[in-house]
Amino acid sequence: MAPKTQNMLFSAIVLTVALTGCDSPETGLSYPAPDNICGIPADKDLLESLLDDGDEFEQDPGFFDLEDGQFCHMYVDGNESVVSDGEWHESGYTLRDHFESYDVPGLRYFAAGKYASWDSGVATVIPCPGVSEEGDVVSVEINDMEWNEESQSTLEKFVPEYFDAYKKKLGCRS
Repeated sequence: MAPKTQNMLFSAIVLTVALTGCDSPETGLSYPAPDNICGIPADKDLLESLLDDGDEFEQDPGFFDLEDGQFCHMYVDGNESVVSDGEWHESGYTLRDHFESYDVPGLRYFAAGKYASWDSGVATVIPCPGVSEEGDVVSVEINDMEWNEESQSTLEKFVPEYFDAYKKKLGCRS
């Protein structure tokens, strides 16, 4: 083989390997994974597995604080990746009430009914009287916007610690 042909072949192989390496899903995120969702501590490894790969990460808590009902968007390259939504309700509101107004296929209650999950999300309801003028109970939902077959099980592992941190951040009793 002529030296020029060998150099071209070598260059083509190096380029192919480099490009293949860039597209490998095993390379992880191209940005530092956060250890919180808009200021609420979260398991960094589990959050990393939920977030999409890309170059730029941004968290947007919107205009409302937790006492008002914060809606936290987590963007990767400008696209929603993970969203956390807190909404206040009157005393007596339950997790089952949360799903009365819309049908969620594959809804599953777990941890003795404390949490609910489906393909792309999880939710809970936290009693928290005296913290917000909006109500005495806050429902919190996390959605994986680009969910896959592992999202539900990952979210189920993620939520007990995250929802406890959410409760502590709000200053809820018990």
